[in-house]
Amino acid sequence: MKLRGRISFHFLIQFIVLFVTTFLIIIGLLVLLVNVMADEELAINPHKAIVENLPISTIISDDQVELSKKWVDVLTDNNTWLQIINQDGEVIHASNTPDSLQDAYSINDLLKIEETGKYDQYTVDTHFETWEPKPYYFLFGYINEGEELINQWHDKYSDKGMINESLLPELEQELEKHDGKVEIFEDGKVIQQAGQPVEGHTKKLDIMAQIHAPGKQKTETSIYHDKQTDIDWVFYAPNKEKSHGGKGFFLSKELQVIFLSLAISLGIAIAFSIWNGYRYGKPLLLFINWLDVIKNKQYDDILSKKEQKRIYRKSGKIKLGYRLYKEVIESFSKMAQQLAAAERDREQLEKTREEWMSGISHDLRTPISSIQGYGHMLESNKYNFSQNELQGIGKVIREKSDYMVGLVEDFSLVFKLKNSSIAIDKTVVDMNRFIKKVLAKFQNDLTLKDYTFHFEPGDVSYNAAIDPKWFVRVLDNLIYNAVKHNPIKTTVTIRLKQERENLRIDILDDGIGMDDEFLNNLFDRYYRGTSTQERSEGEGLGMSIAKAVIELHEGEISVQSKKGVGTTVTILLGTT
Repeated sequence: MKLRGRISFHFLIQFIVLFVTTFLIIIGLLVLLVNVMADEELAINPHKAIVENLPISTIISDDQVELSKKWVDVLTDNNTWLQIINQDGEVIHASNTPDSLQDAYSINDLLKIEETGKYDQYTVDTHFETWEPKPYYFLFGYINEGEELINQWHDKYSDKGMINESLLPELEQELEKHDGKVEIFEDGKVIQQAGQPVEGHTKKLDIMAQIHAPGKQKTETSIYHDKQTDIDWVFYAPNKEKSHGGKGFFLSKELQVIFLSLAISLGIAIAFSIWNGYRYGKPLLLFINWLDVIKNKQYDDILSKKEQKRIYRKSGKIKLGYRLYKEVIESFSKMAQQLAAAERDREQLEKTREEWMSGISHDLRTPISSIQGYGHMLESNKYNFSQNELQGIGKVIREKSDYMVGLVEDFSLVFKLKNSSIAIDKTVVDMNRFIKKVLAKFQNDLTLKDYTFHFEPGDVSYNAAIDPKWFVRVLDNLIYNAVKHNPIKTTVTIRLKQERENLRIDILDDGIGMDDEFLNNLFDRYYRGTSTQERSEGEGLGMSIAKAVIELHEGEISVQSKKGVGTTVTILLGTT
């Protein structure tokens, strides 16, 4: 996978992991919040909380009920019993139930409970569950002492809905036992009361708060409504079960969950940021360090041993923490290698340039010295030169000038060949005839009579597409070098033959040969061998020119030589 795709995939995986983690945390916090709210509701209005939440937590399958121990304990703590009834009216589960309860109910029994909310002395709340495949009916019963007392007192002490004045002292005694108070309401006004004031109700909605949220109130309230007179009896008594959490208990629990959510979210964000910083920052710091190393041209030291151990395993593979930037690391390494090679090439080029300057200076110094010397002699007018002597001086000056012009032309030619700015005009030539003609010049040259030249033509006529003008120069340079750098009696042989799909030309000599250092630098444009004391015309540029011309012909040139044995120059050309 490419770097772009791998980074996209990496961030996708991060997003999925972060999404799943956040989702699970949110679900967990919601469950926690629900439990907190359920606990708070139990504290505020336990009977209502039991009726609303217990059926949700109950699992029923084929009349088999699973109820957690937590809810059994809640029922016990709040003196509440539970019966679950199936669609046949049979009790399939009971918790904390007294012996007086029935094991089965008729429809009339259930309708009566539903209408009155009572069963014997018990106040009963009901819940009809339809979530299960079969319907189930929940009965929650408990004794409401305040309600029982207000009912008894109404029946015993009332007279036309009011407190019988003659029985008021007796009711006062009863109220004193319970530290309670009774108020009689008609048309929203207190028309009669008995007992001592009870803390906790001063506003109109205090009574409603004591009915719907008894767990948070200091006072318990029980009500009896006289339907005949439309008068209400309200009984107040201290709430002995009130929690000691004080005002805002639910809010404190809610804030705890909110702060916990914020803390977890902040923790995840910080952990994710640190991980991302470590994951992406560490390689970037490494790259910055590499750029500093490259800036200082320390290409060979771009990776220290410590960094190599940090990035690579013993097997040579990149470690997981850096694998995301595999291409970048490899590109940096390749770039460092290329820069190191370029630096070596630059140094070699600088060295070669110095050798060129030294070689050119050497080659030009001798002819210039000769011309300068003859010029001083002629200018001084101290010598009486004969006509023949003047003619000789002129010949020397012309020859030296021609040599310098040729040297400058060769120098220019090398750069033209290097930049491929010279066009060659190829034509198909019979190479047997062409080489024989070139070699004839050397065979007929009387100045080379001490050297022997042989030509071994091919068995058949070999044709090749060459530019005759430039190829003549190549052969002249190679043959002339074989003569110039070897002693007399040296034999130079040119051999022509077919080698696979190429035409092979070998120029062999049995001269003194070359050492490895000279051979390895033979095609450098101005390499000076350590044993060279004097340069003659064309040396230093001839082999470089020959190589460039052969390459323009899409051919190859190579040299094999051994000290004291001789040298072989091989040219490979494509045939037609």
